[in-house]
Amino acid sequence: MSESVISISHLDKTYRNGFHALKDVSLDIREGEIFGLLGPNGAGKTTLINIIAGLVMKTSGSVLALGKDVEKDYRFTRSRIGLVQQEIAFDPFLSVIETLRLQAGYFGIANAEPRIDQLLKELRLDDKRNAVGRSLSGGMKRRVMIAKALVHDPEIVFLDEPTAGVDVDLRENLWSLVEKMKEMGKTIILTTHYLEEAEALAQRIAIINQGKILFVEEKEKLLSDHGTPLADIYRKYVHQEKTV
Repeated sequence: MSESVISISHLDKTYRNGFHALKDVSLDIREGEIFGLLGPNGAGKTTLINIIAGLVMKTSGSVLALGKDVEKDYRFTRSRIGLVQQEIAFDPFLSVIETLRLQAGYFGIANAEPRIDQLLKELRLDDKRNAVGRSLSGGMKRRVMIAKALVHDPEIVFLDEPTAGVDVDLRENLWSLVEKMKEMGKTIILTTHYLEEAEALAQRIAIINQGKILFVEEKEKLLSDHGTPLADIYRKYVHQEKTV
């Protein structure tokens, strides 16, 4: 069995307004796997990801990435993590290549051009390299967000709703890219509302709702045990949790 690259133990998060976003979450994510994290809006997915990525402080519990505490050793862990957030966030007045060069600079990458060229080709952005952000379509902006997250060649990649609002062609392109990253040994954590996407890509599935992990299971075993598509299993568990 592969070793854990992310280890979460008894993680809690309560915001200042009193909202209890995460409740005693314990979870291990294995090296080199595609891990599907599913749940309705407000379930705690993005809070969990942002804590691991160092963007949100936990209330209690422990979070290790590659054996390092994400708060005490944040310089190390942030340099090994790539995060594609749901929101489009880059300067609309910079060109695509300027955006990627700036992002590479944050990580101290001296010669980023080969990596940037590779990403532009893989994400079909090569002909948009000199286009400014505000001129791009929604799908192209999503591609730039993914390129930003990958420019420093991270070992752990979080894809938080990466295909939300994009066309079918881009979705299939991203699926291929995810499979390629897995072949390279990267660990990928995917959140998505497209359950067929999780069923196609993920090796293990977790469902989170109301801040609690309902279960974690191998995808093939999950589908075999229930004998129904992942969408039906998801609805069953989330509905049960809501009615408890």
